[in-house]
Amino acid sequence: MTSAAALAAWAKQPFALVHGEDGDLRRASVEAWKKVHVDPEWADWSLTLCGDGCPWAEVQNAMQEAPPMGVAARTVIVPAADNLFAKPKELPASIRAWMEKPPADLRLLLVAWGTLSAAPGKALGAKPWTDWAKAGRILKTGVLEGDELLAFLDAEAKRLRLDLGSRPRDLLVQRLGGHPGLLRRALEVLDLLCEDRRATEVQVDQVTFRLAEQKAFAWSSAWQKGDAASALGALRQALEDGDEPLMLLGQARREVDRVLKYAEADAKGLRGAELTGAMGLSPKQAFLLEGYRGVASKLRGEGLRAMLAKVNQCERDLKGEALSRSETPLLDLTIGLARAWRA
Repeated sequence: MTSAAALAAWAKQPFALVHGEDGDLRRASVEAWKKVHVDPEWADWSLTLCGDGCPWAEVQNAMQEAPPMGVAARTVIVPAADNLFAKPKELPASIRAWMEKPPADLRLLLVAWGTLSAAPGKALGAKPWTDWAKAGRILKTGVLEGDELLAFLDAEAKRLRLDLGSRPRDLLVQRLGGHPGLLRRALEVLDLLCEDRRATEVQVDQVTFRLAEQKAFAWSSAWQKGDAASALGALRQALEDGDEPLMLLGQARREVDRVLKYAEADAKGLRGAELTGAMGLSPKQAFLLEGYRGVASKLRGEGLRAMLAKVNQCERDLKGEALSRSETPLLDLTIGLARAWRA
């Protein structure tokens, strides 16, 4: 969860990175950063927007341009930078020098649509990105899980003065997952419906049904039921409505990762709170285990590895075609997921 104070502190960083699937917060973060570092009167001359999926070479060329007369700094924004983190070890030496010691006359914002991993050997798991994290230059806007998700819902309900009981809250999470923007909009609709300020399961069902019909979670709901036809229809509707392909992929990756974590934890003999904790779930989300258990039992070792490879391949294809926004990788993944989850 990102507080206003944390967002404001991050926005002051001259070299910064924002990553994650929450499009609402990501857009707000970019605007907050631009407000601090971009003078609207000089933006046409001092601000450079790199292309989607551009290589480091294009970023370097943009950063090497001299600022115009009368402007103190050149500002560069990379609006779709996921591909730059695909191979962390291939960060050019010239770029690394800037990252480790940003020049006073440069401003740089990197924007990644997906959540970047900080695990060892991954995108943010090594220098200079670990130093960026310590300095407060990295802002995460990804999906929420576990206690962080429940805390977010409690805080939003309190803001709206809405009584959100445990069962309505669990249904909300089950239907919409951990996407902050979608959850926030669902609560705002409940705020209008609940005249007595107490949300019921029936009202949550009505709200999430309408949202699911229009938004991306209809897609994940369909393939988790093994309904490939409905999933493909929901995918097309979501893309036509402007949902970002990488956000959709983030939902799929979260579910596949949870199945993998379940299989690993089950092999270790973990049960109860240890099992939910290993999967990044809170004890109140234990009702989700049965679904993951079924998929893990069906696919087993080789099948699980094949499903993870399919998700990774889809990510590579999407990032390689950021300009064309091809639907083909997600179509193939949708069919594969529906087959895997089919009872």
